[in-house]
Amino acid sequence: MAECPKCNGIGVYVHQANHLAVSRVCECMHPCPTCDGSGYIYDTDEFGYRNAIECSCLRYGQRSKLYNEASIPGRYHDAEFTKIKTESGSVDMANARRMAWRFVREYQPGAPGILLYGTVGTGKTYLSCAILRYLILSRGIRARFIEFMHLLSDLRATFGDRGHADAVMQPLVDVPLLVIDELGKGRGSDWELSVLDELITKRYNSSKTTVFTTNYGIEALPKSEGNESENLVDRVGVRIHSRLMEMCEPIRLLGKDLRRDLRG
Repeated sequence: MAECPKCNGIGVYVHQANHLAVSRVCECMHPCPTCDGSGYIYDTDEFGYRNAIECSCLRYGQRSKLYNEASIPGRYHDAEFTKIKTESGSVDMANARRMAWRFVREYQPGAPGILLYGTVGTGKTYLSCAILRYLILSRGIRARFIEFMHLLSDLRATFGDRGHADAVMQPLVDVPLLVIDELGKGRGSDWELSVLDELITKRYNSSKTTVFTTNYGIEALPKSEGNESENLVDRVGVRIHSRLMEMCEPIRLLGKDLRRDLRG
């Protein structure tokens, strides 16, 4: 059978809807050729009883729902490992893609995460969204994406209401896999660092896997637009930095700004 050009054979179609990437079960799965859309197949056991067994097609709807709950930004709806370019534009992308692919293939709940660090526009967020797409749609892992400044905005909106603040924070603590994008962004105020420390510490103590992206390096990075050559430890402090190094494997991404090339 020819592979569906819309979903590339994975049974789930992903597209952009406003600011989010969303998915639905692909039309090629309607009706399912195995169960004819009923969701069940039937088997007769050794005693002659006819038993209903869930058809594997049900997982497409379940994984589509998980993907929609992950809040992946719409501009990254097409993030896939097979679309990541490794030519000279990004010095470290070939190695980063290889290490990220190993991460998703070997992922188990509670496994150490990764820290994608480097200059702006080198593909860190795209790679993190490719990680989420694979683990959600291919393995059914529950996951979330959060841009750190958006988290701060959500929490500011709850000032004076601890119950609402917990409702924002607790799902990010509980989810098995979390991507925190743009780590180190912001003013670096005591309150901002306390939010980051609370989230990281709770996930660390719960043995949850976290993927981070940041424009700040674990060593001095070349000065560029949007990066004043500060290290991550300067942005988040020694305590948080130490915890990050324990939780994650650092993966460097240096190179030219690919977004600037696209604007070109």
